[in-house]
Amino acid sequence: MTDSNEDKLISNETDAQSERTRQKINQWLNKPMRVSIVDGRVLIGVLLCTDRDQNLILGNCNEYIGSPSEQEEFRALGLALIPGQHIQSIYIDEGSSSTTPHSSNPSHTSITTTTKDHIVDDDKSDD
Repeated sequence: MTDSNEDKLISNETDAQSERTRQKINQWLNKPMRVSIVDGRVLIGVLLCTDRDQNLILGNCNEYIGSPSEQEEFRALGLALIPGQHIQSIYIDEGSSSTTPHSSNPSHTSITTTTKDHIVDDDKSDD
């Protein structure tokens, strides 16, 4: 195989992977998300936007110190920008609505965990 054919093959695989990632992110938009950040806080809100740098914007966002529970106080943030480098893990928070305080034992689906340089998909069932 020539170099140009190999380049085209790699480019096509990269384009297909990018499209799968785009479709997956579109499914997560407007869903309640639980985002753990490296300093121990947990932010829960509706995923509104993301970008190439893995930054997230959550709407109707509440901030918890540690694990959210019914007894724990939270701080209402409203619209929150979370820098991608500070994200430890992300979950779809299926056990809650975006307008009510969150239960102590929510049902959630793991989406991703982050490493320093990139996001790694934890949910291999979609592949």
